[in-house]
Amino acid sequence: MLGQRIVTAAVLLVLLGAALFWLDGGWLYGVFCLVALGAAWEWAGIAGLPSRPERARYTLLIGALLGAAWFAQVEYRLAPLIWMVGVLWWLLSFWLLRGFPASLEIARFGARARQTAGVAMIVPVPLALSTLVDGAGGLVALGTLFAIVWGADVGAYFAGRAWGRNKLAPSVSPGKTREGAWGGAVVALAVVLPVAALWLPVSGAGLALFALLAVVCVLVSILGDLVESAFKRVAGIKDSGALLPGHGGVLDRVDSLLAVAPLFALGLYWLL
Repeated sequence: MLGQRIVTAAVLLVLLGAALFWLDGGWLYGVFCLVALGAAWEWAGIAGLPSRPERARYTLLIGALLGAAWFAQVEYRLAPLIWMVGVLWWLLSFWLLRGFPASLEIARFGARARQTAGVAMIVPVPLALSTLVDGAGGLVALGTLFAIVWGADVGAYFAGRAWGRNKLAPSVSPGKTREGAWGGAVVALAVVLPVAALWLPVSGAGLALFALLAVVCVLVSILGDLVESAFKRVAGIKDSGALLPGHGGVLDRVDSLLAVAPLFALGLYWLL
């Protein structure tokens, strides 16, 4: 399993690197949207749309909203408002997670609510990613975001295997431990903070605020993983899909990124 994870991650990194090297603007946004549409297809199944026609219609809806989000940014510079929608959803999801599993049962958080949640969860993210590339931080800002998410994930995996004893949220995800979460936070911050100090246009108080933003983003990345796990557990599925060997579905791979990207983009918008 670990070998498959590493190979899949390497292939994805190469594809991402090629896209970042060759594409920009709307073309790069389109690449991010393709990943978002894969996540939307999988989320449709979790959101109570089991048939292929229903999932296709939901995915097309997400595609139309992604197009509208791009238009809203290009014409009216509304990206921060769109990111805020995503941030507000993840704040709500934290409240929902506290009442798990009753808070996510279909009788209380029904199909329409889940489908709406998918819009707030997915649509802001491609805009956040592409705007980071085009902003003052450029590729360094985007790389910093990925380092937060991947550092937290990789650090949590190995720290959890080595020292994991105390369960983080046993009713949601029995495999996750507090020691793993701490390990993920340490790895992510150890990578991100030196990069920010050297290559992002922040210094002094700005660097201190960036450090605070990074800490919050690490916590939110853990939340994103737990929220997806909670929805899958209520839906009675293990993986959101099987497209990525060793990782499950697209949604399994980007759940933390979905949670962190809008918050990180909004934070840098205020800082830079």
